[in-house]
Amino acid sequence: MLKEYEGKLILLYGGVHKTKEENLNILFKSSSDNWSKDYVKLLNVFQNQNSWLKRMEKFSFLSLSMFLKIYQLFQKELYQKDDRKILKSLKLDVTKKLKELTSEEKERLLFFLQYQLDLNVYLFEEPFLHQNDNMTREMLKLMFHKLKKHKVIFVTSKYQINRMEQIVTDVLVVTPNKVRLEPISKVCHYHYSLVYIKGKNYKKLKLGIKNIILKEQTDDEIVFLYCGKFHELFEVLQSVELEDVSIRKQTLEEALQSLKIEN
Repeated sequence: MLKEYEGKLILLYGGVHKTKEENLNILFKSSSDNWSKDYVKLLNVFQNQNSWLKRMEKFSFLSLSMFLKIYQLFQKELYQKDDRKILKSLKLDVTKKLKELTSEEKERLLFFLQYQLDLNVYLFEEPFLHQNDNMTREMLKLMFHKLKKHKVIFVTSKYQINRMEQIVTDVLVVTPNKVRLEPISKVCHYHYSLVYIKGKNYKKLKLGIKNIILKEQTDDEIVFLYCGKFHELFEVLQSVELEDVSIRKQTLEEALQSLKIEN
């Protein structure tokens, strides 16, 4: 299964209440591939990062440079050596003390600590939450550098689904019963609507097949889930005279239920 995802930046989504560890566990169990080593490595990375984040509070008097030297000593078998260019691109000043780092810089530091590891599979949780567009682009450049080496990069997000739509092309919907790869437009909070149309003229509508998921259809009625921008949907619906039309905006969870994907 992982072969299919090599070189891809993928949003991993299992519902708003699932942790990244829970999503990984479901993904691992659903795979027929032997990627247990990658799975264990990722879990160890998260555990190490959590413990070191707590230590950062005690080491707040250290400079970033000194902290990184200590940190990397404990994971030297996984760490790449040349990190100066990456720190510079992330605008992390190594002379700064940990206690002087802003929330944005701490977020980028967390990204760096995982990015520098030599892994086959990466998972970044809310990597761009507090980043501006310029810094997001820099972080994406680094990610694409990994993707060129056939790595797999998963990102998770609960608060920036709309922004993710501009960044990734695929989403892996992970539930206890199914693991399903979908276009990102099909899991956007704000671009979902359940559409009911009555009238034979609906057959004349020019609806892009990539934007709709058919639910029910007869000679004079159709019900489908539309995935796209509302104004584009309205323009299409107004192009033909229809007897009855109803549109209901849906949340991501409602849309997944409509698709019969169990959260």
